[in-house]
Amino acid sequence: MKGRIVAEDVQELRDRADMVDIVSGYMKLKKAGRVFKGLCCFHQEKTPSFTVDPSKGLYYCHGCGNGGDIFRFIQQVDGLTFAEAAERLADRVGLNLRYEGPADKSGGQRSRLLEVCRVAAEYFAEHLDRGGEAASARRYLEKRGFNQRDAGAWGLGYAPSGRDTLYRYLLQRKFTSKEIVDAGLARVVGEGEHRDLFRNRLIFPVSNLTGQVVAFGARALGDDQPKYINSPETPIYSKGKILFGLDRAKAEMVRSAEAVVTEGYTDVIALRKVGITNAVATCGTALGEEHFSLIKRFCDRAVLAFDADAAGSVASERGFGIHGRVGLEVLVAPLPAGKDPADVALSEGKDGVQPILKGAIPLMRFVLEREISRHNLETPEGKARAVRSAAHLLSWEPNRVARSEHGFWVASRIGVAPEQVQLEIAESGDSERRARPSGPARLPGHVKVEREALAILLDSSAPLNGAMELLTPGHFTQPEHRVLYEALSQLAKNSARGSVMDYLPDDDSKRFAAELSLAPAITKDRQEVFFRLEEFRIRRQIEDLRAKLFRLDPQVDADVYDAIFEELMQLDVERRRFDDR
Repeated sequence: MKGRIVAEDVQELRDRADMVDIVSGYMKLKKAGRVFKGLCCFHQEKTPSFTVDPSKGLYYCHGCGNGGDIFRFIQQVDGLTFAEAAERLADRVGLNLRYEGPADKSGGQRSRLLEVCRVAAEYFAEHLDRGGEAASARRYLEKRGFNQRDAGAWGLGYAPSGRDTLYRYLLQRKFTSKEIVDAGLARVVGEGEHRDLFRNRLIFPVSNLTGQVVAFGARALGDDQPKYINSPETPIYSKGKILFGLDRAKAEMVRSAEAVVTEGYTDVIALRKVGITNAVATCGTALGEEHFSLIKRFCDRAVLAFDADAAGSVASERGFGIHGRVGLEVLVAPLPAGKDPADVALSEGKDGVQPILKGAIPLMRFVLEREISRHNLETPEGKARAVRSAAHLLSWEPNRVARSEHGFWVASRIGVAPEQVQLEIAESGDSERRARPSGPARLPGHVKVEREALAILLDSSAPLNGAMELLTPGHFTQPEHRVLYEALSQLAKNSARGSVMDYLPDDDSKRFAAELSLAPAITKDRQEVFFRLEEFRIRRQIEDLRAKLFRLDPQVDADVYDAIFEELMQLDVERRRFDDR
């Protein structure tokens, strides 16, 4: 492992990095004055509380409290060490990093797993181009309508049929058995024996948001079962937090405010081939809340382009009830019977796909239609059951306007008066009332002033050196305030070289610094804040001295008593000057 990154290079990265551009690769940001805001990628929310201040190079979420500089953001969102985050940033801005000091042996696991996946992807791709047993994979792609250029663009590959062919190849490339198994590429089958997870299959590499291969999907080419095998959960891969093709689709999702969600890898490839560039797919797992939350980072609407068989219908219904919590508009675009999106795209082109997507209906309407169709609407009893079932579903809809509009549609579909449906909805129970979040606890006056003073010091326009000369640790009562004050002191002593983040000891203190830096600007007189800070310090000293006097006997400890009393009188004079102001 390399040594410590030279401090000047860390600052150079911080100066060069376009924080808005980098963060926009993970979520949608909108300009709001001098800052940018968006939905936080670290927790689920409907209203934007995530703030990026490009002038300060900081981010902070007022909802979950996550915050820091560009290095911390990359660390948190991609699960990297500081060194790995810096190296990724250096690659992006084109800076050759310098290292010094002893080697850092921590944090290498993730980079090694990413590297073994990268090498495995190259191995699979090379085998697809070769003759022999890979011919079946090439024939399958040709039959589906994909050519060699398509395969190369997506890094498609072929896994040889040998028992441990890939495993032995990776050992030769100096990867350990543990790394190969931890990456989900092989499994232990006996004492010292390993077997490749993927054999005689067409391979689809799965990438994370930054385009790094983290997993694989593999389709059987013969009668092997199951038809698809997907990588297991690993330290770098979680099925619920990855969508196939998202790294390529996210820009168009932001531009169009819409995602097209499919069930298969080939669906995404085919749709993109004909010009539908905002398509993504789940990776062999049901569409879940984390997937919806991931989509919500980049757009406000998701169109589910599922086939009409039972699996697609079940997947659609799984999404019901989730999108309301996430705040995502979800529609369903039923496909022609027996066809998937790839079939339509490759046989009819973009012109054949677009009408299907434009004809998508709201997920609630889709579920209501399925529910109503189960009942016999020719009898009063059947109508009553249909109304009751539909009303139960509608009672989950949190938006009153949408609930009412869907209710009118249900009444028309079943053939009853709208008032009957509305009454049934009310009796089923309206949408669950959301507990109103209580406002932030009111801070004591002295704590609020301490925060204001620190926020002023964190402002890059504040004269740091001059202000720090007037302050001491005694001006701050809270541990996190003192930690930040000490970091600011170190920054001032080093003539403001670097960032305060470089002098903070842990993630909590960095989050706190980001929170204060991105808090609303202090509108009151800054000098007044420091006057109040000093006043609180004097009052605390007076209280401490009074407590000491109370514990002393003036007859026994006369000298100590008199000295404290004199100090107390001097402080009281200073206090009265504040009162006069």
